[in-house]
Amino acid sequence: MSLRPSTIPPIQDMPPPGGYKKVDMGRYLPDRGPKGWQLWLGATSLIIYGYYQIGKTNKARIQQKMQERKVRYGLYPFMQAEADREYMERELVNLRREAEVMKGVQDGSGNKWVPGSSQYFGGQWMPRKIGHFMPKYA
Repeated sequence: MSLRPSTIPPIQDMPPPGGYKKVDMGRYLPDRGPKGWQLWLGATSLIIYGYYQIGKTNKARIQQKMQERKVRYGLYPFMQAEADREYMERELVNLRREAEVMKGVQDGSGNKWVPGSSQYFGGQWMPRKIGHFMPKYA
């Protein structure tokens, strides 16, 4: 149920004469953070420091790789000698197996088969492929 409007004029709140006191907001609010130039300086210094660290790391990595390469160059003759020794062991096993399999075979001119001789590349020594010595699914 609503009330009838009254004939009394409405009362409106008005400011006091002379207005309200001015409120100094700056005194109560803290600064909103660093200034723009401070942000720019901080970001720039962090980026420069990061690039400096990347450069230092790259130099250290290059030096480490060079040392590893020098060690590898020094060890290479020994590693090659070991690989040659292993190759010769596999070759001897392969030649023995070939001599056993081909013991009664003669070549095209009636000569006895010589283990290790090849019907291809006559007179020129070529190492066999390494796959010939490895089992199929080792």
